Amino acid sequence: MIQNLKRIRIWATLFLILSGILALPVVSRGQELNNEGWAIPDLKGLIPYSMQVTLVDGVEKIIQKFYTPEGGHVARISGNSKIFAYAVDSDRDPPIDYLLVDPDGLGKFSQKFKSEDSYKIPDWVSR
Repeated sequence: MIQNLKRIRIWATLFLILSGILALPVVSRGQELNNEGWAIPDLKGLIPYSMQVTLVDGVEKIIQKFYTPEGGHVARISGNSKIFAYAVDSDRDPPIDYLLVDPDGLGKFSQKFKSEDSYKIPDWVSR
């Protein structure tokens, strides 16, 4: 009898714990998609104030940063001389607002990432 009560208590406790876990909201971070492509920043007439060159997975990655007339900045990110992303920030303080990525090399920046999201250099950049 006492053994049965212990088992019932254990199962009841496990049920309550699992119910509580399942009731927690799921936080989903990730990209936003826009099949038409997001508008890319207009950098005409702007001169980069910073340029970084690094080698990432066999790709020469270049980040050029530009101040915008509105008081923010934009980074144009290329790999092997192919532009694949833009990082956009409305002010000049970290973190960035978002990152636009061209996932397939067609000139449509259809993926939009938040600053806390991670991304990979698209495969088409290394071809």
